[in-house]
Amino acid sequence: MKKIILLSTLLVACGKGSPPLTFLSKSYTLGSFNQKKNPTWEYVSGGETVENWTTLITLIDRPDAHTPPDLDRLAEGVMQTYKSNGGRILLAKTMKDKAGAPFNYMVAAFEEPAKQRFELNFVKFGLGPKNAYIMVYGARITDPKDYTAKGKDFLNQHSTEIGRAMDNAVLPDLSTLPRKEF
Repeated sequence: MKKIILLSTLLVACGKGSPPLTFLSKSYTLGSFNQKKNPTWEYVSGGETVENWTTLITLIDRPDAHTPPDLDRLAEGVMQTYKSNGGRILLAKTMKDKAGAPFNYMVAAFEEPAKQRFELNFVKFGLGPKNAYIMVYGARITDPKDYTAKGKDFLNQHSTEIGRAMDNAVLPDLSTLPRKEF
């Protein structure tokens, strides 16, 4: 009996007991957790890892934000961090969900010419039951011939779909997710 409990505890600690997320009809499993600054969970799909992902979902708990003005300051701070790290902000706006609750939405692009790719971050800042949260859908667009054209095509073909999926995403209660670093 002790072995089963220990194995179960180990699996949850390593993210194996965390329920998967479904986004854009794709299943994502917990790939990492860290709490360097704020609790952060990274979800990967298929055989990918947090080191070699092509798409990644990141959830960040923000216990420092509880109101719409806090949410605006949070989004502004993240936007400035993206810019100071070479990101280009392609879109930033405040929206309302179906229930009328405000959320902030941003699309940022990071060009990585040495890897012949763009990393696109679609970011939603929302208010949860206790704290604000940040949800990031990251997509790496690579093409050794013309990654710039492929990145533009990706944005033209998928931005609306990703934006709607971010708006409708049902996130787990962050307080129930594993909080042991691995």
